[in-house]
Amino acid sequence: MGLDSVELLMSVEDKFGIRIEDSEAEKIYTVQNFVDSVYSKIITNPNEKCLTQIVFYRIRKAVRNLKLTDKEIKPGTKITELLSQTELKEKWHLLKTEIGLELPELVALDFNPELGSHVKIFGIKTIKRTTPVSSGTIRELIDWTIALNEEKLIDIEKITNKYEVERIIIGIINKNMGIPISEIKLEHSITNDLGID
Repeated sequence: MGLDSVELLMSVEDKFGIRIEDSEAEKIYTVQNFVDSVYSKIITNPNEKCLTQIVFYRIRKAVRNLKLTDKEIKPGTKITELLSQTELKEKWHLLKTEIGLELPELVALDFNPELGSHVKIFGIKTIKRTTPVSSGTIRELIDWTIALNEEKLIDIEKITNKYEVERIIIGIINKNMGIPISEIKLEHSITNDLGID
């Protein structure tokens, strides 16, 4: 484990008030492995409240209040169906204010889909651009929003299910490692895909 991985591990241990033994930490390769390890050590308090449903209703209400579309909004609705490329910059900020939660940062490809997905340096080495947020769905926006606002939305003393553990860990990876929230997936290798040494 490199220093970044150790720092991430310590942040997660502190957040959940748990200890992950070195022998177990060495077997954590993916974000999902990390979630599984943490989930096995905590006590959950199931309840009737559905966090994804609450955030969905907040997003839907905000979209209606801002009159972004007349269309019915469903979890599978693409963000690009709500906001055109030209109104994205202005309306994204208004949507964020109306919802009262942090939303993912928009990237260059959100405003100009004609840009290549890679940036060439000296015509040889390429760096992959961050995937556009606006190509996601409302369901993905809900997941990203919960992870970005995990401290506001999830009571660490009353974790209700594994999904909440996933959102907290993804939120920690985003904050501590600076990886865009839309780029962190459960199946990603911590080292190879996310570049955390």
